Amino acid sequence: MGDSPLISGRCSEHLGGNSSKSGAFPIFLSVVLCLTAVGQNRPPEQMEVFRLASEALANQDANAFLDQFDPKMPQFEKLRDEIQDLFGIAQEIGSTIDVITLDGNKLELDWLLKIDSGEPRRQIVKCQVQKQGKKWKITALEPVEFFRAPVP
Repeated sequence: MGDSPLISGRCSEHLGGNSSKSGAFPIFLSVVLCLTAVGQNRPPEQMEVFRLASEALANQDANAFLDQFDPKMPQFEKLRDEIQDLFGIAQEIGSTIDVITLDGNKLELDWLLKIDSGEPRRQIVKCQVQKQGKKWKITALEPVEFFRAPVP
């Protein structure tokens, strides 16, 4: 696969749900994993971990989010702290993930994070995944600070 893009175009498959702590603001969460790979109708099995992480963001479920990561991952503790802080102040979170490159177990993701009514954050996030038993886990993610809670 190399550096040639495996993914082309925009995806129409929406995964995820709605989340709101207050219930006062209906939100729309669009979790899009752009997996319209050339000659593929199904996303690679390792992409399920990102769908589950995105659902956990929408539901503000720190345990479900962190369960998608290998606790031995570099900066896992920092990620845990960032997520707990984020969930402590956010009323609603939306997430969109587009796969830029998928080279074996290494991925570059175009990740858009919408927190409450603030400006969306968008960043290229580099990840590695590894199958551990029957589950895929994220074993590296950079930058972890992408999930930092916004400053009030």
